[in-house]
Amino acid sequence: MEHSQQHRAVAGTGLVEDVEQCDVIIIGSGVTGLYALYRLRQRGFSVRAFEEGGGVGGTWYWNRYPEARFDSESYTYGYAFSEELLQEWNWSEHFAAQPETERYLNYVADKFDLRRDICFNARVVSAVYDEREHRWQIRTEDGHQARAQFLITAVGILSAHYIPDFAGLDSFKGVW
Repeated sequence: MEHSQQHRAVAGTGLVEDVEQCDVIIIGSGVTGLYALYRLRQRGFSVRAFEEGGGVGGTWYWNRYPEARFDSESYTYGYAFSEELLQEWNWSEHFAAQPETERYLNYVADKFDLRRDICFNARVVSAVYDEREHRWQIRTEDGHQARAQFLITAVGILSAHYIPDFAGLDSFKGVW
């Protein structure tokens, strides 16, 4: 099933809104989100992924601090679903730094044409399950809506922004 738009009347308003229809919605395009998108598409599902960032990579897109790197050997993050991919990519270090990891995930997204099913800069602000229709409906910050039978949250454990409540932080004048 290809992506489609459905026009739906909004009760009591006289307005019509567009709601994208697909089989599966994925939130996030990091390591897990990309893999889910690849596998589901391979099995014939129509899939739409929503990514808050401007590119793929999840943690490896967002965390660009100096010396950010794997805490496991690089090859363990490599996708094994494609022998060709395994042969094409050679990690330069046993514990790859962030820029190389992000390049790898971009390489994967390009090699398997995954970007065509990802909406970037799309922060999902709600996900509601409709018991009657047996479908999820998500809404992004800019108002885009999509509906699907299945919802996969691939946001990862490092997706929530958090600034510790350090005493004096609000008055600190230095760089942090």
